[in-house]
Amino acid sequence: MIQYPKLTINDRLNQQRERLPLADLQETFKESWTVNEKWQVTFAITDSLAYEQAIQLLDVQNIVNYDGQNYVITQCTKTVSGGVSVYEVTASHSFYRLANNVRQDNVKNGTQTYGLADAVNFMLANNDQGVTAEFIGDFPTTQIENLGNSSFNKFLQDYTSKFDASYVINNQQITFYSATYLKQQPVIDTLFYQHDVEDVKLSLDTTGLVNEVRCLGKPIDQESGTNDSQTKYQVDFIYRDDGSVKKWGLQRGDPLSDERFTDQASMTEYAQQTVQAQPIATLTTTAWNVVIRQCETVKLIMPNLDWQTIVALNGYERNPFNQFSLPTITFDNASLAINDINVAMFKHITNAHNNVGKTMAQLQAALGDLQNGDLITDDDTIDKLNKLGEIS
Repeated sequence: MIQYPKLTINDRLNQQRERLPLADLQETFKESWTVNEKWQVTFAITDSLAYEQAIQLLDVQNIVNYDGQNYVITQCTKTVSGGVSVYEVTASHSFYRLANNVRQDNVKNGTQTYGLADAVNFMLANNDQGVTAEFIGDFPTTQIENLGNSSFNKFLQDYTSKFDASYVINNQQITFYSATYLKQQPVIDTLFYQHDVEDVKLSLDTTGLVNEVRCLGKPIDQESGTNDSQTKYQVDFIYRDDGSVKKWGLQRGDPLSDERFTDQASMTEYAQQTVQAQPIATLTTTAWNVVIRQCETVKLIMPNLDWQTIVALNGYERNPFNQFSLPTITFDNASLAINDINVAMFKHITNAHNNVGKTMAQLQAALGDLQNGDLITDDDTIDKLNKLGEIS
């Protein structure tokens, strides 16, 4: 018997809870997750008397409880066509609302160097939303100017990547993992092409690629009455990624300005972390009967190309209410994967061309024997065909 995740909907005050029709969920439900960015569910429900009470709860800010997690309805659209009403719902994980309500009004003035735990604990101090944090792995430090006077949600958007961290949320709990920790974890699952996964898609996107910018640090205080109205900076230089320029061509971007920096070496390091000097690479596939774990590291093997790589899951879309709907999963560090698979594909094509050439040469030799009057007996034919079949 198929076990489906539990899904109910309740009002904002949790005074009424109802189930939604399974048939509609099987057709339209989608859970979408992208690391450090979003976790939401979407579905469409057709109006019916049998589920009238549940449909009345399809309203913004009401709660969808799905697989033990709470999601807040942020969008609800009603469409009437041919006398039939359909409600389209988008609900985001409740953590994002809680994180937005957590505000740190105090400020740590000046530019200071923080570890992730220190910065997060300051932002969450004495919060009234019940949000707690856990840290797994070793994180780099980063400079933050005037930490505070913002929401925790804004902090996550601005600084998670600078600490080289990924996070997973569980209702009110957020757990941060360092990139080093994730890379060192043993591979639990191995996915084989055309057995566990299908339709592997590899893509590169250079829309936001930048490999040369002007870097501007802290402005220099100028004496009043000067005729020079142009602002001067303690740090003012051109940052250029020569490797990116050589491979992808010159792509200039807007100036990178940050008052925290008075040292060129520090701002160069900051530019290296901030500027997108390489294309955004995406490795996506559909999966058969695969247990999806957020941020899990897996081995992806394509036997037909004699190719494999280690990748970490950083996004998925799935419908667990429909066993015939294959989830789409997206992996990170795909630049390496794309380079590797391109080499594997080229090698595969080259081998195929070589095999075809070898086959044609032997076939032409066999035809030449016939043209020279060498009548082939049945045994001769079998022998020649067997030789052709030995091509690898």
